[in-house]
Amino acid sequence: MAAERFIDSWRARLVAGLVLILSAASLVYIHREDLTMFARGDAAPALPANPELAACLSERYGAVDRMLAEGVIDDAKHTLFKQRAAAMCQDRFGG
Repeated sequence: MAAERFIDSWRARLVAGLVLILSAASLVYIHREDLTMFARGDAAPALPANPELAACLSERYGAVDRMLAEGVIDDAKHTLFKQRAAAMCQDRFGG
């Protein structure tokens, strides 16, 4: 019987599994503040430094929120419209 190469052995799979676990643990440790912020739900929306951009976003978001409140759009469209409004304002005024 031929000798099994290391790359095909169970020890290599064990090493690969340990590398995977350590990599995932490192990512969680590095981003622990970001992850806990999302878990708590206290992420405050970022305000742009550009006043024209802030005014545009405020106006567009208000219109989209009114459409949701009036029942014109559903939650999925609300999210989509807000993303499109943000893209439009950023295209116009930078961001």
